[in-house]
Amino acid sequence: MDDEIRNRFARLAAQPDADIRLDEAALLIAAEAEQDISVEHYLSELDDLAVRFKSDDRFHTNLGIPVSALVNYIHDDLGFSGNVIDYYDPANSYLNRVIDYKHGIPISLALVHIAIGSRLGIPVSGISFPGNFLVQYGGSSGTIVDPFSGRELSRADCQNMLRQIAGPRATLKEEYFRPASPRDVLIRMLDNLKQIFWRQKSWEESKACIDRQLLLFPERDEFNVQLGAVYEMQGNITLAQYTYTQVLQGASDDQLKQLASKRLLALVSDSKTIH
Repeated sequence: MDDEIRNRFARLAAQPDADIRLDEAALLIAAEAEQDISVEHYLSELDDLAVRFKSDDRFHTNLGIPVSALVNYIHDDLGFSGNVIDYYDPANSYLNRVIDYKHGIPISLALVHIAIGSRLGIPVSGISFPGNFLVQYGGSSGTIVDPFSGRELSRADCQNMLRQIAGPRATLKEEYFRPASPRDVLIRMLDNLKQIFWRQKSWEESKACIDRQLLLFPERDEFNVQLGAVYEMQGNITLAQYTYTQVLQGASDDQLKQLASKRLLALVSDSKTIH
């Protein structure tokens, strides 16, 4: 079953960005971590949430659907909110759990906005804002929403948020509001999980995150360096050496090559140490 799920994720990852279905890919990430998840069931759940919104006359005006209507529906009517009690629970990154329990972190809650919006024909994109994932309704001049709180944000709000994260001298840059591609969203989701598993020393789960990141971006050598580090932590020195050697021989980034070289030298040095 795990191979089937991973192969399905690989097929999605091989598609052009515009064809990657974020909700399906996110559910496949969850399905590999938790047993007996029906991806189709949760896609249908998202369908139903969109149908319920569409059939509720409270949310419609003669001018169409205002942004606040969908935001209020997601956060007030459905009750989606940020998990402030157990923020670093891996379940917060699993879309099935978010749908079931209505709690998550910014990026998983953003997927709820994106998924329902896409079903309603409302353009919603993710924004990889520093330290906090946001969503934007409409184009570059559209409404910005914090999916963790369900609050619409002004540029001044974003400036204050940035300074809380990066310090009082930090200033907004237009690049902070650039829409995240589906691949970028999935990479960030997997990064969140990888950091949690790394802190827990759950090396097999960390490796699973890296493997999927490499399916999304096979050319990103930093993921191979991380893979080598996982092999080290697992005590598989042969695989670690092989992985670092591949980076050293094939990477174009000099810093990554230097890092791989240092790890290789360290492994050789450790192997010569008499205990």
